[in-house]
Amino acid sequence: MIIESAQNKTFKEAMLLKEKKYRQQSGLFLVEGQKQTQELGKDHNINCFFISKTFSQKRQFETDIKLFVIADPLFKKLSSTQTPQGIIAVVEKKSYDCEKILKQNGFFVILEQIQDPGNLGTIIRSADAFGAKGVFVSKGSVDIYCDKTIRSTMGSFFHIPVIDEIDCIDIMKLMKKEKIKTFAASLDAKTALNDIIFPEKSAVIIGNESNGLSFETQKNADELVKIEMQGSAESLNAASAAAIIMYKIALK
Repeated sequence: MIIESAQNKTFKEAMLLKEKKYRQQSGLFLVEGQKQTQELGKDHNINCFFISKTFSQKRQFETDIKLFVIADPLFKKLSSTQTPQGIIAVVEKKSYDCEKILKQNGFFVILEQIQDPGNLGTIIRSADAFGAKGVFVSKGSVDIYCDKTIRSTMGSFFHIPVIDEIDCIDIMKLMKKEKIKTFAASLDAKTALNDIIFPEKSAVIIGNESNGLSFETQKNADELVKIEMQGSAESLNAASAAAIIMYKIALK
């Protein structure tokens, strides 16, 4: 049976997940595309799959999970891309134990008020690449479950814990308790990145693309750090700065 009506209850419920408030209410989100759905692995519970009629005709798709075939025009409505690949998963959000995550050796990332989903996704991807143990995203940041954020991670969203709606000061207090030293990226810092020796347990804090970190967050960090630049640019893109600092931490 193929779903061909936009009034179909299952389709309408899936369409609601394109909006943040319904993702929050249901605890579900959409994952689109072949690469992204393949990256889900065993750590995320998949509620169901939607595949387009064309996708179903082109290839055999075997799964034990509930599967809905929908007409191509409806799939295009559900999709968030210009050229849909024909497959979307409805996935349950994961809950994480922050205290348990912070007991690990390694480094962590705190993001305060990041507004661009592409930046957020790129930072998560870099965090995965350089071996971060977790990414903590503050209240007021772009939704980690929006399609553009997830696509920008290129699958990394499903490789490491990404915890949203955190309070930066609260998570920094937890880190102090676990003896994790926090380094805040700031143009006001007196210490250059190259002069820092990062301890076994450390965290980098990256702020808003336009305004940087709040005064309160900088005040509570163990150390402020800046990336020395030779050119004329006033500052770096948040995702670029985060990647440079994470690379330096990974080198230790």
